[in-house]
Amino acid sequence: MIGIILAGGSGTRFWPKSRELLPKQLIKIAGSKTMIQSTVERLLSTIPIKNIYVVTHEFHAYETCRQLEEFNFSPSNLIAEPIARNTAPALALASLFLKEKHFNEVLGVFPADHVIDDIGKFDQTLKEAEGTALKDYLVTLGVQPTRPETGYGYIKRGEAIEGCSNSFIVSEFVEKPNIEKAKTFLETKEYFWNCGIFFWKTSKILAEFKSHMPQTLKNIESAIPCLQKQKGPYPYLALNETGKDIYDSLEKESIDYGIMEKSNQVAVIAADMPWNDVGSWVALSDLEENDAEGNVLSKEVVAIDCKNSIIQGNDRLIAAVGTEDLIIVDTPDALLVCPKDKAQDVKKIVETLKEKGKPQAKFPSTVNKPWGSYTILEDSPGQLVKRLEVLPGAKLSLQMHNHRYEQWLVVRGTAEVQLEDKTFLLEKNQSTFIPQGSKHRLGNPGEEPLTIIEVQLGDKIDEDDIVRYKDDFGRENSK
Repeated sequence: MIGIILAGGSGTRFWPKSRELLPKQLIKIAGSKTMIQSTVERLLSTIPIKNIYVVTHEFHAYETCRQLEEFNFSPSNLIAEPIARNTAPALALASLFLKEKHFNEVLGVFPADHVIDDIGKFDQTLKEAEGTALKDYLVTLGVQPTRPETGYGYIKRGEAIEGCSNSFIVSEFVEKPNIEKAKTFLETKEYFWNCGIFFWKTSKILAEFKSHMPQTLKNIESAIPCLQKQKGPYPYLALNETGKDIYDSLEKESIDYGIMEKSNQVAVIAADMPWNDVGSWVALSDLEENDAEGNVLSKEVVAIDCKNSIIQGNDRLIAAVGTEDLIIVDTPDALLVCPKDKAQDVKKIVETLKEKGKPQAKFPSTVNKPWGSYTILEDSPGQLVKRLEVLPGAKLSLQMHNHRYEQWLVVRGTAEVQLEDKTFLLEKNQSTFIPQGSKHRLGNPGEEPLTIIEVQLGDKIDEDDIVRYKDDFGRENSK
């Protein structure tokens, strides 16, 4: 089997911990690993790492490769989309890319943000699904409901498929129901939660695209030759400018609406496994240990007379008194306070922040970059203070700013500074001044991380005020 992990996400549901540049699959929600790391680890007992592919946004490609490095994941197995177009175009892109090598093999499609605890049952379900897919069915997994859930789509099973364990013809796809219908679905035992995990032969899904989404297939066929390996330590695949224009022109469409609901060869596997799609902060009540009062508390929390609350932070102390059914999430640059029954509305906060141009919608307080990371320490009009962590041997781009000047102070390590036609070293406690309009470059020639405090001053302080002349990661004249 070939595994395709769909790693989309806009960072809205788990704000403020997740952001547009750090969606939930790249953060730790439950357990010691990020969600995409847990997804890959879960698949490895059935699918070898060389057969696992990832489709994600180009904003998240580098960090995804970095997080999967411990599994020996090949960056050339990552396909970066230039813009999100929902699951149908993403799967058409991946399927066409895999067509030549894996035309008659089964593709398993897995979202990067699910939690499935029973690996034994999961592996057995994958084997059952593969067998059904080999009979030319489009297979989806259905999870037996445990409560009248109104936030999921449902699948109604039809007649059993002969010779295929736990497989049924799909009788009906049902939109998210109201509470009355959800209760009925729970009682009948004929309805399953649609968990968004799919299986099909490459040849079969491409035939279905040709029948139901022919223009999308045709356009993406013309984009496939535009996939190119990127520069830098993680040579993932991304479209060139021609390919990006083609992809940008595609209509947004989900695989459910575009293919599954139109095909007459769809099967559902009755999956007997614990499953959680981690759709909001409320999911922590099911995933993490609850105290005697039903609270889910992170380490640095002191809670008195609190009930059924989710209180999460980092290193800063959080003190709560008398909260009930409340979500409190603290990060270095943003605080969320929300009733649990309004958890799905957190995305409205992100929409409002975007409308107001607030950076907290897009950027986390610490932003990972190919060369290391930076953390914003202070942000005020005309002034920005950052802590830069530069990896051993790494260099930022040779760049220039039109609207700001900078001051650098070395806190740890040794810095190599290129300023116009001069190159020099700075040791701990030494500093330098970078004039506005001057070409400059910062590097770490040492074997330990380099820490710099950078003060930016000027009339325009943002990531748009960067002109790149040379870059080790292929970002010349880009952000």
